[in-house]
Amino acid sequence: MNSDIVRMIELQRYWDTVLRCREDIEKSAGSIAFWEKRLEENQGRVLALQGTIKLSKSSLRQKEIDLAAIEEKIVKLQTRRDAVKNEREAAAVANEHAAASAERGGMEEEILLLMDDIESKNSLLAEAEKEAADVLEQSTADIAMLEERIERFRKQMDENRAKFDEGLPSLSAAVRAKFQKLTGSGNGKAIVRIDGETCEGCRVQVPVHLAGDVSKADRVMSCSNCGRFIYSG
Repeated sequence: MNSDIVRMIELQRYWDTVLRCREDIEKSAGSIAFWEKRLEENQGRVLALQGTIKLSKSSLRQKEIDLAAIEEKIVKLQTRRDAVKNEREAAAVANEHAAASAERGGMEEEILLLMDDIESKNSLLAEAEKEAADVLEQSTADIAMLEERIERFRKQMDENRAKFDEGLPSLSAAVRAKFQKLTGSGNGKAIVRIDGETCEGCRVQVPVHLAGDVSKADRVMSCSNCGRFIYSG
């Protein structure tokens, strides 16, 4: 077999390994990004719930203060009512007392609603914190595994890339530039077998005479359709 063909087949194996490793590294990096995004989303949900609960509790404290002031006002009105000396004053105090009582009732209702809201949000927060903890535990283990995988494939990729680069100068000048161009484009396949009369790179049937010349394996041939180097074997 032509020496350039032999060498290109060997270099193609190195390059195929480089591409497989690169693809696996990208997939693993994508999985890490997925976990990091999910962690961020879960933590964001926890923080958002904590923030709304804090605001609700602050609002509850203020309403309790306002309620205490209303109750104090009602007590004073009751005292005034006992001391009134005429019907007009008594009616005025009674109206003011009724308004304060209604305001107290509305405030008590708001406080109850706020307390229910805080309780509901605390339940959601507990669920969010549990989910965040579960995701953290699972993602920590998965990310560690993925990082180890990336390191392993990066080492394998670098080793095969070094062998590829080291072997390129051994190709004759007549094929080296085209071989490099083909490995750097498309799916990275620069040299492929022909199966009968079909190029395995593009799956197109090559002319009969070309297939016959390739089978002799004494010179470098290219597919008439995709331009890749072809060999019979």
